[in-house]
Amino acid sequence: MFVLDASNIKNARITLFLITFNTLLYLFFSFGFEDVFYLLVQINSKVVYDLELWRLVTSMFLHGDVLHIFSNMLSLLIFGSYVELSFSKYEFVLIYFISGILGSLLTVFLLPLNTISLGASGAIFGLIGAVLSIFIFDRNNPLIILGLIYAFYFVISSFSSEGINYIAHIFGLLGGFAAGYILRRKKGNEQPY
Repeated sequence: MFVLDASNIKNARITLFLITFNTLLYLFFSFGFEDVFYLLVQINSKVVYDLELWRLVTSMFLHGDVLHIFSNMLSLLIFGSYVELSFSKYEFVLIYFISGILGSLLTVFLLPLNTISLGASGAIFGLIGAVLSIFIFDRNNPLIILGLIYAFYFVISSFSSEGINYIAHIFGLLGGFAAGYILRRKKGNEQPY
């Protein structure tokens, strides 16, 4: 069974980099630079009408307030460390960006054009989905029930608060689960020579 401790966190270098990068961006934009900030957040109408596609990615690294950045970075630390040490570094990055971009993209299609969204939570939900895919392949893991309850809680909480992009959460979760499942299955099917 995987136990998250200081050495595991220390070895999750990409997770630590993402936390540092997100936090530094938050601090940077705390001092102003509103024009640049609004050039980077996801505004559905700008993506659709002006084809500002970079917003689908840049918005994943921006946060609105202290609680937003704190809760996302704490979740990233927990789930990111677990996923990064359970997959290769390349696979971890792939899961993270597939989930985040899928959440952003479906936000464009399923929410109104005047929607503005930002935050790493679509990608983080993808990491939660990847954790669930790990539990499926590790059926002896007693944490599977806890993992399912935790994921269910996060999805339900997405609907209970105003201003939370539940589309990014749901499709990030599904994207991370699918990516994690495919990568795990592929690894399980590889035959040693």
